Amino acid sequence: MQSRSKKRVESILEVTASLLVEKGYESLTAVGIAEKAKIPVASLYQYYPNKEAVIYALCESMINDVMQRFDDYENFESHKLGIWELLELIGEQEYANPANHKLEFELNRAMIAMPQLSELHESFDERISKRFSSILKYYGSKWSIDELVNLSRIVFRMGTTYFEHINNNRENPTLAKQSKELIMKAMGSLIQDCLHEPATA
Repeated sequence: MQSRSKKRVESILEVTASLLVEKGYESLTAVGIAEKAKIPVASLYQYYPNKEAVIYALCESMINDVMQRFDDYENFESHKLGIWELLELIGEQEYANPANHKLEFELNRAMIAMPQLSELHESFDERISKRFSSILKYYGSKWSIDELVNLSRIVFRMGTTYFEHINNNRENPTLAKQSKELIMKAMGSLIQDCLHEPATA
């Protein structure tokens, strides 16, 4: 029974992720999830009380994946990368997989738009900004933690904008490649400032 329930939950999450990619979170319904998963709506409600709960579970999974990647980024003694090598690695990991862009973009949109997910979004924003700040601090930035957290938030907002831009231009790989290069250059410029300029306070 537990194995069957686990497979059912995995199926529901996979189906919901594919629907988010195909239609966006605004078009998502519990009925649509159940139909694509080929289960009765009543069966869906045995696992999740509404579509928001399914999206919440997907968001938690995405956040956990991001945090695990940051564990690797912050394992400085193991990877022994310089700051720009590490930033290139982060750029490749976080922004170079078009297959994940649409889903991550829709999940971020849902967290911002849905009141039920606002607390999760605020927590993620705070956690990821602090993690990135600690990386910049490790590599010698003299800015205060508050300044670095603010910079980190701006950098990740730029990343979200990049996801949106790529999603709107998926049929143009040349433009997508150029966009990635430009966004990484802009992020790099901001980060370079914090590494070489003295603290402002």
